[in-house]
Amino acid sequence: LITGLLLLELNQSGRIAFMRFYARRLKRLLPALIFMLSVSSGLAVWLLSGVEARAQLSSSPFAVTWTSNLYFAFTTIDYFDEFANRDLFLHTWSLGVEEQFYLLWPVVLLMLFWVGRLRHGVNQCGVGLMLPGLGIVFIASLVLSLYWTEYKPLAAFYLMPSRIWQFSLGAIVYLMFRGHFSDRYGLMQNFSKIFTYVTLGAGLTLIVGSAIVLNRDLAYPGFWALVPSFGTALVIAAGHISPKGQGGPLAHPCLVWLGDRSYSLYLWHWPVFTLGFSMGFEGQIFPTIGMVLLSMLVAAMSFRLIEIPYWKGRWSHAKPLHIILVSFLVMATAVLAIYHGLRQLPQSGTTTDLSNQWRMDMPVIYRTSCDAWYANARVEPCVFGKETARKTVVFLGDSVGLQWYSVVPAIFPEPLWRIIVLTKSSCAMVDEDYFYPRIGKIYQVCTDWRNAVLDELDTLKPDVLLIGSASSYDFSENQWVEGSSRVFERLSKSAKTVFVIPGTPTLGFDGPGCVARNLSAEGQIDSKACLVRDRIKQVKQVTKFLGMAISRFPDVYMLDLNDLVCPGGNCSAISAEGLIVFRDSRHLTDTFVRAQVPFVRDRMERLYKDPELWNNGAIIH
Repeated sequence: LITGLLLLELNQSGRIAFMRFYARRLKRLLPALIFMLSVSSGLAVWLLSGVEARAQLSSSPFAVTWTSNLYFAFTTIDYFDEFANRDLFLHTWSLGVEEQFYLLWPVVLLMLFWVGRLRHGVNQCGVGLMLPGLGIVFIASLVLSLYWTEYKPLAAFYLMPSRIWQFSLGAIVYLMFRGHFSDRYGLMQNFSKIFTYVTLGAGLTLIVGSAIVLNRDLAYPGFWALVPSFGTALVIAAGHISPKGQGGPLAHPCLVWLGDRSYSLYLWHWPVFTLGFSMGFEGQIFPTIGMVLLSMLVAAMSFRLIEIPYWKGRWSHAKPLHIILVSFLVMATAVLAIYHGLRQLPQSGTTTDLSNQWRMDMPVIYRTSCDAWYANARVEPCVFGKETARKTVVFLGDSVGLQWYSVVPAIFPEPLWRIIVLTKSSCAMVDEDYFYPRIGKIYQVCTDWRNAVLDELDTLKPDVLLIGSASSYDFSENQWVEGSSRVFERLSKSAKTVFVIPGTPTLGFDGPGCVARNLSAEGQIDSKACLVRDRIKQVKQVTKFLGMAISRFPDVYMLDLNDLVCPGGNCSAISAEGLIVFRDSRHLTDTFVRAQVPFVRDRMERLYKDPELWNNGAIIH
């Protein structure tokens, strides 16, 4: 559409009115964006705790200026910052890519136009070079996208250069079926109605298939992005080559109505769902339906009250220079207001201080650099206790497994025991490769580290080994059973006794934030205020798969502690005894873990009935 308008202007006048073009983009997009940012920010401050609001609004200054894609591409990732995926304006990255593209695109088209004129003569149409020129742009950007997807996945996803090929594809479709190329070769006269519907069907199949097949475990954009992109190109082409210029079923009034409001729906769907999930509505059918309907309602209101008046109403007749100046003034004012507002959010105070305290309630291992995350695959054990200790216990796992660390020194104390910690966050204790969405590629560092650790354990020969990792890894049943079995086989040869701790369920919302929101002035809270039912179902299937693998090895035992975390299958951010259970949505507070020591000790003794182990090492009770 945009390329068509620019080429039409070039054909008619031989130039592009840049001021008018940028003014059109601003009056079309900026008012609805500012409205969404203002209302969403206000709701976040009202509904969320100060810590949550500050974290989830961190990208707002960049969203205002259409640079949020740069913010998300270059912001340093903190593993324990789970708000990174719940930023209220995460979706505006694509708007940033689009507007950065359109900042350059008129210049590119004008250059191709004048090169064409120089080649064919000043008095000739200059669009003849457009198709090969756009083809070169398409190929160059696609090659860059493929390279970055492999080596710089965040840049490939968020930055404009690796996305230009998708915009170029739309421009190529226009040239082939509506522009100079189509007119010259008579393409529009050579297609039958049947071919039109075949093209439309193929395009819709690629789009729907992408929605079904593509998931967060695939490297994207890369080659996978070709599928929905070409599907969209085919649908657009089908609309152009239709004998009546119609899109068949896509021309239904309901779909046209939705399409007209698609920009507002795009703006509003993410804040509505993000705030809903933060309030504990994730994974619930009726609240999800409600959030969909609410998104559509707010989008319709925004379209009617904000988009149309500024786009086509009396405000649309302002001079381009005035529109640009006012727009930049509005953006600058919004950025200053946001910075001031973020500074006003409470950084201290009873609930904020408590919330920060709960979030930092971690095992001591995270204060001693035991976890290098995805930085490298070196085995860097953290050792607690004396080298001369008679017995050794090893704790191996990811952050969900190692959240139970503090029970170990209580059950296996010095001086008889030496504790060795081997941990890497988000690294499954399953012998399978997998795609890690946080870094946008296969987590090869995890595989290399896990293999090196297993070799290290062959040398250590610990008396007791505890192993645990999250249950949220997207493995099949066969991968869970066989991949775990391969790890347990190695461990059973290295350690005398192995205890496997299944991953704990997740809350689905931020625990400290929920408690802080519901805490009364007297410091009281209803324990049911932050409770979610049936969360234990999340992990039961994986626990079953682990049990199938464990059954193959006589010295490997299942140490299931999930009923301590979620009594009766129901999980809460705060226990019946008043302890804060979760320090985010998935990790336990160290205070809660320490309170479980007697129960964990009792279960370990009942699982492994060896008086020599417990009498000569662990505490007797």
